[in-house]
Amino acid sequence: MSVTVTELPLAERFWSSRPVLDHVRSFARSRRSGPWSTLGVVLARAVASVEPNVMIPPIVGGPVSLNIFSALVGASGAGKGASEGAARDAVQFVDFNGRPIDLDELPLGSGEGVARTYRPAGTEDDEPNPRTRALFSVQEVDTLAALGSRQGATLLPELRKLYMGEQLGFNNAAKATRSVLPAHSYRASLVVGVQPAKAAPLLHDSDGGTPQRFVFLRVDDPDAPDEAPPTPEPFVVKIPRWGSDSEYLTIPDSARVAMDRHRLAILRGADVDPLDGHRMLARLKVAAGLTILDGRTIVDDEDWLLAGAIARESDRTRAAIECVLAERTREANRARAEAKADEAEIINDRADRKDLDRIRGAIIRCLERRGTATRKDLRNNLKANLRDRLDVVLSDLESSNAITFDGTAYQL
Repeated sequence: MSVTVTELPLAERFWSSRPVLDHVRSFARSRRSGPWSTLGVVLARAVASVEPNVMIPPIVGGPVSLNIFSALVGASGAGKGASEGAARDAVQFVDFNGRPIDLDELPLGSGEGVARTYRPAGTEDDEPNPRTRALFSVQEVDTLAALGSRQGATLLPELRKLYMGEQLGFNNAAKATRSVLPAHSYRASLVVGVQPAKAAPLLHDSDGGTPQRFVFLRVDDPDAPDEAPPTPEPFVVKIPRWGSDSEYLTIPDSARVAMDRHRLAILRGADVDPLDGHRMLARLKVAAGLTILDGRTIVDDEDWLLAGAIARESDRTRAAIECVLAERTREANRARAEAKADEAEIINDRADRKDLDRIRGAIIRCLERRGTATRKDLRNNLKANLRDRLDVVLSDLESSNAITFDGTAYQL
């Protein structure tokens, strides 16, 4: 009996939805790399292949760059390098005339160095940027943390601006050290290897919106076949032809409405997380990457829908990191409590578990009562002091198959 696409599991439906996605998974498995992490690098390479004049239109505020950040999550040696290598060979990007597009792949240094990657110090003011596109790679997240924690370091603030395509650099008095990079004159993709136990500096910068700008994708593949399949030929993607002037991607109404509603809620003082806007922007950038990967110039509803599947995978992966960090914190607290015979630490640990049980109970009761509920419904059903751990509990309940998520709402 034949099986239609809509009857397949959600993950299988995602990978089977387009030939290029099926190819990425097949190629990743032939090279023994994680399909999700390989896709994260492919999307970064797709975006880095497009000149910076192509932008997201001004939905909220001004226009925004397509620049995209991918975090490849796994233990040291688990597969970041394999994912990058597989992605490099899996998809070949060519220009409108069929000529291969070269990508400058560079390590990340200081905040000042990011601007100088495109516009070296001393470049004349009326000269164009010697380089317009780059793919930055950081092997381990603790390297990023070390660079960002140096005294006087500007790396993390510059990365946040880099993501948006804003002006970078510093207007020093001396021409030899002056390097001001105009807004939307550069294209950047960033790929960072993230070990969950070392991810605290990245995730704890949430007040600045740094982790919300990343797409978190795991490097493992629990469903990998026993024998690696044959390696397919590279998938050739012809980058669409755009002009040299500023070009805005056409965005589907579904994405515009979602982002506008969130912004309107903030303006009206509703109880929403302002930083969730970065998560929706990250989803829109992924949708744009899928559009480019499909050789098109117009982002459609299917791009937005598929980007939502990637966003949910990212949320689950990030939630798993938060669980690891939370467990490490609990272990440290236990050790400190035992060493100091501090009963208060143990009581706090018990209280934390009780809070998680309260959240689980509230979710189950809400779904039993309503049948289905969105994340917003479940969050509003919790007391304010419990809401920051909702995603961790949702991820745990999904992993244990206690609840399911159909892309819009949760149900038992």
